[in-house]
Amino acid sequence: MSAPDTNTDKQEKEHRPSLLGIRGAMIFGALMMIGLIGFNMINAGDGDAVSNADAEGSSSTVVDTDVYAPGTNSSSTPTQTD
Repeated sequence: MSAPDTNTDKQEKEHRPSLLGIRGAMIFGALMMIGLIGFNMINAGDGDAVSNADAEGSSSTVVDTDVYAPGTNSSSTPTQTD
């Protein structure tokens, strides 16, 4: 059922502050996104400032990996350490 007395002019007038707040939040969000994109573009540079390579070239780190299949145990019991 619809409301018996719908005065759209009165409702528009009463909801104006809420609608302005929503519109302001959307504009603020858009400006923040534009600012974030602009900040990233300005600070992107040519990559020299963010390089992890030293003067001799890049270095790599070797990570130890397990040599047995997951879910299996070795045949020997580990020794207890003090």
